[in-house]
Amino acid sequence: MRQTTGAGPPDPGPPIGKLGHLLAGPIVFGVLLLVPLDGVPFETRGGMGLLVWMGWWWIARPVHLAVTGLLPLAVAALFGLAPMEEVATSYSQDTILLLLGANILTSVWARWGLDRRIGLASLLGVGIDTRRQILVWFLASAVLSGFLPNTIVAATMIPMVVAMLRSVGIEDLWNSRIGTALVIAVAWGTSAGGAATPLGGAPNLLTVGFIEESITGREFLYLTWVTRLAPIAMVVVLVLFLFLRYAMRPEVAELAGSKEYIQAELRALGPMRPEEIWGLALFAIASALTFGRPLYAELLPSLTPAFAFITMAVASFVIRTREGPLITWAFAQTHMLWGLFYLFAGGIALGRILSGSGAVEAFATALVPYAGSGGFMAVLVFSVLTMLLTQVTSNTAAIAIVVPVTISTFQSLDLNPVPFVYLVAVIGNCGFILPSSAGGPAVAAGYGVNLKTMAAKGLIASLLVLGTLIGLGYALARWWPPFGVA
Repeated sequence: MRQTTGAGPPDPGPPIGKLGHLLAGPIVFGVLLLVPLDGVPFETRGGMGLLVWMGWWWIARPVHLAVTGLLPLAVAALFGLAPMEEVATSYSQDTILLLLGANILTSVWARWGLDRRIGLASLLGVGIDTRRQILVWFLASAVLSGFLPNTIVAATMIPMVVAMLRSVGIEDLWNSRIGTALVIAVAWGTSAGGAATPLGGAPNLLTVGFIEESITGREFLYLTWVTRLAPIAMVVVLVLFLFLRYAMRPEVAELAGSKEYIQAELRALGPMRPEEIWGLALFAIASALTFGRPLYAELLPSLTPAFAFITMAVASFVIRTREGPLITWAFAQTHMLWGLFYLFAGGIALGRILSGSGAVEAFATALVPYAGSGGFMAVLVFSVLTMLLTQVTSNTAAIAIVVPVTISTFQSLDLNPVPFVYLVAVIGNCGFILPSSAGGPAVAAGYGVNLKTMAAKGLIASLLVLGTLIGLGYALARWWPPFGVA
């Protein structure tokens, strides 16, 4: 199986036309940059061209997603589309430090098997009924993805699913309906639950950064996100739960021996070790500091969520047990999602170039007729745009493109952009159709899941979720005033 990097799907093999995709992005950029357009400044054309270039490469992936994330540095330096200090500082944002800290702490889990213990324990009462298996794996993944990046959850849970299936004689996932259904359930669970908290993944943290930088100009409290968006994430989970319940039809009614497999694996782990307790405690402390931020913000104004996680991450290298350090740098660096950091930073940098070059304002002006007075048509347009993008490119890339345009569009109309940003943030987590959409589907593809099934069922699931969120988003924006507060 090909390994993933955590920044989206693994690099594809050499598909037909890969060289064409490699060249198409910079060619379009060059054309937009060099061909005069009436009333459109050089910098604005360059920002539009960079958006097309990065979007093209993020979708077609002729190079790794993280490499595309580095493009803003090179393009800004060569063509002066935005001040270099603004672009360069995008790669050292607080939220990137939060990702780094959280990644180190979950690497502690991986070193001592805590991630596996949590997954197995959550599934102990599943039983052998296949439909129940599908739903429980889905729910367990959705809950975990509310607090952990979806790629990490998928990379932890899917190997357990595959191992369980092999223990009962199912080796070929592509030709097994139950095998494909179980793996898809995990992949979709990581997407469905991801919007519940900002810790659910890079798209959420990127959205938080845009809110702080372009809307409020101050720290965005994570508790605010939970009170506004966790209920919406629960609705997404419910819609997919019902869809999986009736749409996935396994060829067998029972997986004989699956419960015994989980029990045997838990017994093999033995009692919880001190290292696992430390790993769980450090992550719990960081999370408590993050969500309890309003309680101590005045006392420790600099201990924002990013530095809470970094502090606990540093502690994990310092703490010793009888087995030695809780984690070593040699282990941590091999388990870091380096590509995710650069993809995330590239999204921030792209947003700054789009804003600084005037490209965002140009896109916003084009969308103003559809945004109207911020009513149902605005909800429909931005929801559909986000859902389309997040199915074909990584959810982080989709958020990097859509959120700045959303903010600028409604600010230009002198309307509050917050409800629309919240809605876009939730939809941006809903990657179900292609491996390129999110970490969960990417890991599923790497293990050989039937991609035809994932695409066909994912299209229906996406339409159901989209329709639900359009109606719910419009209702919340119109009748629930706190939904417009950041």
